[in-house]
Parts: sequence; C-alpha cells; structure tokens
Amino acid sequence: METHETESSQELRDKTDKTLEDERQKTDEHLEQKTLEVEEKTSEKLRSIRRATDKARESQREEVDLAKDHQREVTGISPTRLDEKLLVQEREGSDKSQAVERGEEDRARAEERVQKQLIAETEALLEKERKNTDGALLEERVHVDLELITRDHFLAIVSHDLKNSIVAISISAGLIRRGLSKDAVGAVSFLKQLGIIEQAAEGMNRMISDLLDVERMAHDQLKLKLENVDFRALLQECVDLFTPVVSSKSFSMTIHTSTEPIFANVDHDRILQVLSNLIGNSLKFTPNGGTIKLSARKQGTQVEVSVTDNGSGIPEEAQGKIFERFSQLTMNDRRGLGLGLFIAKWIVEAHKGCIWVTSEVGKGSTFSFTLPLTGSI
Repeated sequence: METHETESSQELRDKTDKTLEDERQKTDEHLEQKTLEVEEKTSEKLRSIRRATDKARESQREEVDLAKDHQREVTGISPTRLDEKLLVQEREGSDKSQAVERGEEDRARAEERVQKQLIAETEALLEKERKNTDGALLEERVHVDLELITRDHFLAIVSHDLKNSIVAISISAGLIRRGLSKDAVGAVSFLKQLGIIEQAAEGMNRMISDLLDVERMAHDQLKLKLENVDFRALLQECVDLFTPVVSSKSFSMTIHTSTEPIFANVDHDRILQVLSNLIGNSLKFTPNGGTIKLSARKQGTQVEVSVTDNGSGIPEEAQGKIFERFSQLTMNDRRGLGLGLFIAKWIVEAHKGCIWVTSEVGKGSTFSFTLPLTGSI
C-alpha cells in the first residue's frame, strides 16, 4: 500500500515536471519567434525604405534629364554650363534622399532595439520567475517529504502506544478474571489492576482527544465557549487534578498568585487543557522529586500565567520548534507525540494571547502565556 502511494506521488511529480518543461519550451520558442519577427519586420522596413529612396533618386534623375532637354531647347545656355547647374541640383536631391533614407533606417533600427530590449527584459523576468518557481517547488517537495516521513513515524508511534495501552488493559483484565474465578484476588491487587486499566484508558483517551483537536484546528472547527473564570481557582483545580501523579513521583507543586481574585473571560475547559499540557510536559522532563510552580498575575489588561519546573531544560536551538506540530517526533524524542504544546499554542492564540518559553539546560524551564482579561473571539 505504501509503495503504491509513493509511486503515485512520484508519477504526479514527473507529470508536473514534464508539464513545466513543455510550457517553458513553448515560451522559449514563442520568444525566439518574436525576435525573428522583429528582425524580419526591420529588414522589410529597410528594404521598403531603400526601394522608396531608389525610386526617389530615379525620379530625380528623370526630372534632371527632362530639365536638361527642355533647357537646351528653350535657352541659349551652353551644354557645359547647363550640365553643371543640373548636376548640382541632382546632387542636392540625392543628398536629401540619402538623408531621408538614413533617418528612416535609424528609426527602424531604434525600433528594433526597443523591441529586442523588451524581449530581453521579458526573458530575464521569465528566468527569474522560473528560478523562484523551481525554488518554491523544491521547498514544497522537501516539506511534503518531511510531512510524509513525520506522518509515517507518527502513525508508527501512535500504533505502538495504543497497542501498549490495550495490552496493559488486556493483561490486567485477564489477571482480575483469573483471580475472581479462583476467589484469590485481594482488594489491594484488584484495585492495582483497575488502576492500570484506568491509567491505560485515560492515556488512550488523551491521545485520541489530541488527534481530534488537531483535526478540528486544521479545519478551523475548534470553537471556544467564553465565561468569567477565576485563575486562582483554576490553578488550584490543576493542582487537585495532578495530585495523584505528583504524589506518586514525590513532586512538589505550589501556587503563587495574588490574594485577590484574577478574573478573565476565557474558555475554562480549554485553558485548563493548556495548563494540563504544560504541567504534563514539566512532569515528563523533570526527574522524580522535582518542583513545579504555578503562578498567575495581572499585567495591565492581561493575565500572565506561568508553569516553572527545575527539570532538564530545553536547548536554545530547540526552543523555537517545540510549539510546532509533532515537534518531538522531528527531534527524535519518544516522550510524547509533540501535540501538547502545539495545541496549547493554538488555544492561547485563539484567545488573542501569546505563549513562550524561557529555559536553560540543566536548570529547568518556564512556560508562560498571556490572555486578555476581557475576551472577544
């Protein structure tokens, strides 16, 4: 199946390349034909000018010859003196015709140069556009190839993680069933296996929810439901939500905020999702026994919220990429799909806010985001 898709993609690329090559060849032939037409037009003009000039000279000579004959019959001027006078007249006429001819030739040549210059400028512009097109096409193909590689990697990881969760559920359910059939399962063991099932199911549900959110974002279908939310209460809700995980890994999670309520018009569930993603990210990259600090404060017409940990930190070169979709996959990090921070960024920006990170390797990270106190989506 995958081979078929790759072949089809290559065939489409070959078809595109062939179409571009054919169109460019047609354009080159058209410009070459235009150049030949300009040259032929100029040559025809010059031939026409020369014919007209030759005709004018011939007419001038005929007039001079007639004048000679007439003057000899009517006047008593000697032939020698008459010839000299008519010769001067003929030369003046010839010079005038030659001047006209040269002027016409100069104009024709100038017009040809203008036409050729326009064609040359068109060719230069086309060459520039072709280079830009080739560059953009190459960049797009590299991007598409990377997307395909990332997609394949992503699908492999999702399949692996879902399979692990299903296996955990299956094993735990089997142990419970066998224990119940023998009346040998104790309450502690029973609760432990149920906890494993619950944790695996929660992981699958979270993964599927993230995938659905990304799909909704791609089609601009992720809608916000605004309400007046107290951020002190929201941070406490996060602490309560993560207490089981924090306790199991000996983490310390604290809240730092003002004594006064901080209200903002936001989507409660989505901002809770943002905080959960940031806290979950800190838990993944902070060793057992670490600390996580949640804070919120008013900043003018905004509320600024931060999640700070003392984990491994983020290299400076990676900080600009972590909010991209599937960022952890492209950085060969298997501690997640790289969707949490991408989703958090989308939700914050949908609230007309912004999100950023400050971090130092070996000392930890602080993820912060701001939201308007009065939301208007």
